[in-house]
Amino acid sequence: MRNIFLAIFVTFGFLSFAQQITLSSKLNASEITKEAKSGHFQWVFPASTTAEAIQNTAKYYTSSFTYTYDAATQKVDVYPVVDSDEVRRIMLRFLGANQVNKIVVGEEEYELYMYYETFMKIKGE
Repeated sequence: MRNIFLAIFVTFGFLSFAQQITLSSKLNASEITKEAKSGHFQWVFPASTTAEAIQNTAKYYTSSFTYTYDAATQKVDVYPVVDSDEVRRIMLRFLGANQVNKIVVGEEEYELYMYYETFMKIKGE
């Protein structure tokens, strides 16, 4: 019985690990910072991502942001309804709901929290 529970635990552990994805950005760090001032963020999802998958998670956040999805390039552009740190954290939640754990900007790889702190958090002028 113990071995069955261990096998189930290990299987689910591998499945949850395998589902984590890394996004990339076509923008460099300075371009992201510039766009972030208006609340606009852009990410490129892996080829395995479908429009339905994006839509299924984005539908829960329509009061916070709108988005566009280009299936040819897998690019998602996200725009806040009202720009605030709270809405930007909701955008981060959207990424997490899509199993995103990292975002690559140029040569740098950022965990979601560090991406938020570096690019998304509203900073004083």
